[in-house]
Amino acid sequence: MLLSGAVIGPLTRRRFNASLASLAASCATPRLIRAQTTAHLDVATMERPRILAAAASALTQPIVTITTIPSPHATPHDFYSELTPDPNPAAPKPHAAFRDHATALRNASSSIATLTAAYVLTHEDRYALRAGRHLAAWFVDPATSMSPQFPFAAYNPTKSVATPAGVVDLVPLAEIARALSFLPDTDALSPDELTATKAWFTGFQAFLNTDNNAFIAREAKDHIASAWLLLSSAVARSLADDIKLDACRHRFRRPTLRNQIDSLGVFPHEITTAFPYRNTLFNFDLLATACQLLSTQFDNLWLFELEDGPGMRSVAAFLYPTIHDRAKWPQIADPQSFRDLPGRRPALLFAGRAFDRPEYVDLWRSTPAPDATQLPEPIAASFPISQPLLWTARAPHGL
Repeated sequence: MLLSGAVIGPLTRRRFNASLASLAASCATPRLIRAQTTAHLDVATMERPRILAAAASALTQPIVTITTIPSPHATPHDFYSELTPDPNPAAPKPHAAFRDHATALRNASSSIATLTAAYVLTHEDRYALRAGRHLAAWFVDPATSMSPQFPFAAYNPTKSVATPAGVVDLVPLAEIARALSFLPDTDALSPDELTATKAWFTGFQAFLNTDNNAFIAREAKDHIASAWLLLSSAVARSLADDIKLDACRHRFRRPTLRNQIDSLGVFPHEITTAFPYRNTLFNFDLLATACQLLSTQFDNLWLFELEDGPGMRSVAAFLYPTIHDRAKWPQIADPQSFRDLPGRRPALLFAGRAFDRPEYVDLWRSTPAPDATQLPEPIAASFPISQPLLWTARAPHGL
């Protein structure tokens, strides 16, 4: 019998099905290639000018740890932050919340990530060496290092207690842990410094898994739990802790998706907060970055969905129009800094690559990258990572 002018012999069911599959593949291939070419852009090439410009500045920035910033209730080595005031106009106006340690940690994370990204692009030792000096100051040097325990994070001075929201202030440690994965084979840290830095993060992972406030944060149903998940995942990846990584994958698949995402891709616990848009975007970035880090060739969390629909695909589909045009945000607008949003969301890049959605990547690429130094503190803190390159590139030794 004849098919497309070729003599193929007796047309069995197997031959017929194989022919149809081949024909379908040949027709679909051009479209697939076009989508992948756009969605899977070379992040290193795209980000190179921005990273190197920021790295030039980071090379000259002074190293500032929390030991140089006195806090109201902690020792010099204890991270201290306070809850931000209630935005409700009717609420009593307390003193301004102490946020200097949170700002210092975020700035350090940005510098370390930028310098590491510049090293990944250029392999120039000066970037790795400078990143190493930040790491040594924050995690190794007894005179300037920070404690891996956090009894004063998101402290409520009125009640004299820390709160589970403290893990949100610690999110910058996730990108520091990710940056560390790219530096073991460099001169950034001496062998003893590298060992001490990894010991610090081992202690921090223990804090995340044993502290009572951290436990409450892990079990939350909003961005606080997502912050815990990203932190634990990033530290586990940096330490090559497969047991913790598997535990984080399990937590992402079940309690996280069920607790946080409805069938329409909405975060129901975020849209009822005082800042629904900001917290929704923040949570999108947190979960997408964790998903990016935890997914493997054999366990792609991007594609995992619960039976009734909740998954990262539905979240991205819901949020893409509102990021493209914040006027399409269907909920109440944030009472403060609504016009400073959405900004360039790394979740769009990650989701666009995962789902072959070039329009997501194009929107990420066309939006100016935020300058944290020019944004009000709450908005700057809502961008959990600064260097998507570190989350799309593969670090040495499979980290």
